[in-house]
Amino acid sequence: MVKKLLLAIPLFVVLLLALSPSKYAMVNVVFASPADVYGNDISYCEVWQYNGSDWNLVYNFTSTGGSVRIHDSWQVKFVVGTKFNETLASSQSEALEYTKTLMNITYGNPPSYIWQNIELNNTSITQSNGFYWIVETGIWTSNLPQEGVTYNCAIDYRQYY
Repeated sequence: MVKKLLLAIPLFVVLLLALSPSKYAMVNVVFASPADVYGNDISYCEVWQYNGSDWNLVYNFTSTGGSVRIHDSWQVKFVVGTKFNETLASSQSEALEYTKTLMNITYGNPPSYIWQNIELNNTSITQSNGFYWIVETGIWTSNLPQEGVTYNCAIDYRQYY
């Protein structure tokens, strides 16, 4: 009887795990704007989630993007760092006037939009090593991620010089 019980417990646990929902969604982040001849580029995109009391860093993409699993029904914050060649603007305020970062969040095929060309908010700007370093933030607060859905997040960094 004990042997049968010992065999039944692991089988029950495996069955329970297979039937339980994942409670996760997937986010694909794409840096849609390649660097230009002046070196203007997206430096990183951080994906954060709010657990009800704190923001937690989920992943920091530092190349051209990638995929990460996120909790469903939690708010998502995107922190995007860009750089803008300092020879193209005479001040930080001018650098901000000459740049903007847009984001699209879609899912499904054909795509449905959560965000369509939403401009991220400037949160800081510094100057060093020949560039203005701009940090922008956007917080996804409605139509939150759903379990089992893959969301495509495209970052479009634009410069006007």
